[in-house]
Amino acid sequence: MQRLLRAGAARHIARVGRQARRPEAARYRSSFARCVPISGVAPSRTPRWTRPFSTETHEFKAETKKLLDIVAKSLYTDKEVFIRELISNASDACEKLRFLQTTQQVKDVSDAERPLQVTLSVNESERKFVIEDSGIGMTHDELIEHLGTIAKSGSLDFLQRGESDASKIIGQFGVGFYSTFVVADKVEVYTKTADKEKGEKGYLWTSDGSGSFTITEVDEVPRGTKIELTLKDDATEFSKLATVKKAAQKFSSFIDFPIYVTEEGEPKPINKQEALWMKSSATEEQHLEFFRFLSGNSYGKPWYTLMYQTDAPLSIKSCFYIPDPDNAPSRMFTKDPEIGISLHSRRVMVKKHADGVIPKWLHWMKGIVDCEDMPMNISRESMQDTRLMEKLSMAVVRRILRFLQQEAKKDPEKYQKFFRGYSYFLKAGLIEDKEGNFSRHKDDLLKLLRFECSNKGKGELISLEEYIEMAKDGQQNIYYFTCPDRQTGLSSPYMEQFLQRQRNVILMYEDIDEFVVNAIEGFKDKKFVSVDSADKNFELDLDKPEEPEDTDKRVLTEEEQTQMQKFIKSVLKEKVQEVKFSDRLVSSPAIVTSIITPHMRKMMKSLMAGKENDGFNNIPMTLELSPKHHIVTTLQVILESNEPVARIAVEQLYDNACIAAGTLDDPRVLMSRLNKVLEMFVYQGAGYDYAKGEYRSSEPKVEETAKTSKDTESSPESSSGSTGPSSNSSSKFEEVKPQ
Repeated sequence: MQRLLRAGAARHIARVGRQARRPEAARYRSSFARCVPISGVAPSRTPRWTRPFSTETHEFKAETKKLLDIVAKSLYTDKEVFIRELISNASDACEKLRFLQTTQQVKDVSDAERPLQVTLSVNESERKFVIEDSGIGMTHDELIEHLGTIAKSGSLDFLQRGESDASKIIGQFGVGFYSTFVVADKVEVYTKTADKEKGEKGYLWTSDGSGSFTITEVDEVPRGTKIELTLKDDATEFSKLATVKKAAQKFSSFIDFPIYVTEEGEPKPINKQEALWMKSSATEEQHLEFFRFLSGNSYGKPWYTLMYQTDAPLSIKSCFYIPDPDNAPSRMFTKDPEIGISLHSRRVMVKKHADGVIPKWLHWMKGIVDCEDMPMNISRESMQDTRLMEKLSMAVVRRILRFLQQEAKKDPEKYQKFFRGYSYFLKAGLIEDKEGNFSRHKDDLLKLLRFECSNKGKGELISLEEYIEMAKDGQQNIYYFTCPDRQTGLSSPYMEQFLQRQRNVILMYEDIDEFVVNAIEGFKDKKFVSVDSADKNFELDLDKPEEPEDTDKRVLTEEEQTQMQKFIKSVLKEKVQEVKFSDRLVSSPAIVTSIITPHMRKMMKSLMAGKENDGFNNIPMTLELSPKHHIVTTLQVILESNEPVARIAVEQLYDNACIAAGTLDDPRVLMSRLNKVLEMFVYQGAGYDYAKGEYRSSEPKVEETAKTSKDTESSPESSSGSTGPSSNSSSKFEEVKPQ
């Protein structure tokens, strides 16, 4: 037994020895599989999944070559961005030296006579791009620390030490320099520190982006940093002067130091325009020059100028211009207009067209928004925080709209000219703001709207606030009428009761107005009500007009009204859903109404033109009649005595109402009936009795009647023996339907 125990122990010790020579993971799996601990102690009854095991912690190790490859190939969307990054770094270098000199932290400066500036140059034959600054430069150790470590930002360290104004330093991520490997096979950096106390030696840093770099001591290097790129075959465009100049002007026109481009051996400045929005104030001449710079023109003046700076809710510095209304953009051929305001951060352009900050309906404005608080992505090509973007947009747009409100009160005539030029875009803003922005700017936009009204003269515009002040006591509605022009609107039958009561009505002439009203619904607890709408409370008890008593004036009784309703419905059939009598008419016999206003119906049919099944031809219409109008009361008299005339009168009455509403698509279809109406009018004047089918006297005294009778006798239809006009088998007047 002892021999067996010794043999078993020997086998176990040998097994443990073999496991000790295995990797940790293998030992773990082997021991766990056999339920035998590594120590050789017999297994306990504790379940396997609850037993404690020893763990080790290891730090991640980033492979520099792979990281550099990611930065060079995946970080930036546009190759030309490397120019922006290098100019920004050069500007920071100059700013650091200027600050250190001002604060006496650097007392003895190398090449003290050399001005702070940035210079760009190219060599197309050698595929070279060169940028040079006269800033702070770097020592040997700083080269290793800043260029040898990806994402190490010297500018960020400089800010964290509190050694400069944050708004003047651009860099923060420490990857901008490595954008050079997007376009270059080889990067050479010549640098020399500006502080003589740190040394007067120059160094050359060289790398091909493969993960390693070399540093060589060189002589005759001026203060600052020069970066020389040997461009890749697919990036030779950046060895062309025009390309480099355009990119530099696009991204870095407002850098705080002079930028020069070496052209024909001479340095020529490319950023002559200063960053005006960074100033607390500016003269009119400066604004004029800056506006023309942004517009790309050498002429024109801004109609309005706004400089807006704030530290809450974000640090915003901005400058906006509204061009002359005479030069307002056309609404035609501008399906997707570009925003005229650019987004900057610390004077460097992030977005040429600041969509996301400025809405499309303000695309016609010119200007710049600079926000240094916005969290940009590492490539500085877009913002990361959508909520902060919304805050920035809300603050900027609200300031613009309230500025316009102030200008409207300050100089109403100047504002009215502005409004006539840009009214469409402000109205479109109300619709877009509701659809995409939860109507956040609704109240501010409504205060900017101006309209003509029935109680003011032609060309005089009022605001919605002024309309409410002019309203009748107790009036709860804002009445409006969409019409082609003032004359058409005031002569419309829909306006009769409002003109009679001298109740003010807003006149809207643009097609977009109907959509605006539907989008906003009301203003200051007042509802918008169209005067041509159906079944609305027009508050007729507010201001009843004084009507002269006319005891002889005939009014249809309820029984007569019911009789006429049935007759008219039988004539018009599916054209109308309902026929009713109404008190809203004053001097017109009839109008048509429907669930949508006639103007909206007409617009929607125009928008849906060419679609046969759009359904707008089948929208039910209601014919409203005046029970007091003489045409209606007389029509009731001839319903039985002369039904053909009554039928054509009903048809014409309905068409006239459609014409007044503007819903009749093609008036040419009325020609046949109108000719019959004209014939009836002429023959009745000649003495022809349509009820009896004969002339009142045997010898008409009118020459035209004699001529017509002669023509009638010679016509094929004269065989019936009738002497009346257009004689046929019937002695009464009948309509000839158009073919």
